[in-house]
Amino acid sequence: MKQRNNSIDIFRYVCALMVVAIHAHPFCELGVNADFFFSTLLPRIAVPFFFAASGYFYIKKLESGAERCFSRYLKRIVTTYALWSVIYFIFTFCKGGYSALKWFAVSSVYNFFVKGSYYHFWFFPALIISVCLITVFYKMNLKKLLLPVSMLLYIIGCIGCAYYKIGVQIPLLRVLYESEYFTIIRRIFMMGFPFFACGKLIDILEKKLNKSGKAKIFVFVAVTAVIWLAEIFAVQKRNLSANIIITFGLYPMLISVFLLLLRYPLPNCSKIASIFRTSANFTFYSHPIILELIKMIYVHTVSREINSVFLYSATVILTFAASFALQKLNNKFLNKFIQ
Repeated sequence: MKQRNNSIDIFRYVCALMVVAIHAHPFCELGVNADFFFSTLLPRIAVPFFFAASGYFYIKKLESGAERCFSRYLKRIVTTYALWSVIYFIFTFCKGGYSALKWFAVSSVYNFFVKGSYYHFWFFPALIISVCLITVFYKMNLKKLLLPVSMLLYIIGCIGCAYYKIGVQIPLLRVLYESEYFTIIRRIFMMGFPFFACGKLIDILEKKLNKSGKAKIFVFVAVTAVIWLAEIFAVQKRNLSANIIITFGLYPMLISVFLLLLRYPLPNCSKIASIFRTSANFTFYSHPIILELIKMIYVHTVSREINSVFLYSATVILTFAASFALQKLNNKFLNKFIQ
């Protein structure tokens, strides 16, 4: 059995912490620039990395001809998603009462399959649809079209985000970008699918870079990071963007980071990587509930104003402690919440 890549598992947890930072804004007290860099800019690699990691390993299994690869993978994703959706369904009722639950119940079916059953769970419909699309490309022997199609969709998405003011000048694109459904379309087809599909490109580049010196990968990471940051500051300065969720520079930068992790798998860190892997999942799934509970308790017992650093730190500590406890229990049913 092939050993897991510990670097990727550890970086998953780093990305989960970045997602929490997006929603908790731990550096807002340090000023606008610090908050922008650490809560808006830097964490933009996090969710794309989740997609790329899922795509990289799924496509490898698909190409190896693993038995029932699609059905097993899809079952695991849907099971985890459904269980957490039930938890958020209950949480919504406890927080908002019957009126909130009624609204949640009416919209839950649509949200479950399209928007996500809670605000951060848009990831799951995008992941499920990406898995289905990739499998179709492979089953219909359209593998050669996978990367060109996914990259084209990504380019359209980038124009609609970072270069919005340019994109709306093109009539056909303006109809798309001004549609009320553009956010959903972008998340599924211009983020989820392209980043999931880039797992294939990562696999190709990994084989080529294995023959070259280790120094090249560090240069690749440095150059792509500079290009990504320069692009973001340029579009911000020229006021071209609607948002910087995805940019042209993010794609190669993500690939370079992934290749670096593949090159240095940290084989002696299996124990800590195992803990971080499950903690990453639990932190991503549960952090909105933990954030809300901490806010509610703090406001009712301490003060109406809560320090953002405290909120972030407490959320990270509690999610880690809870995931660690679930790992120790090692219950078959409870493990579904952290897989």
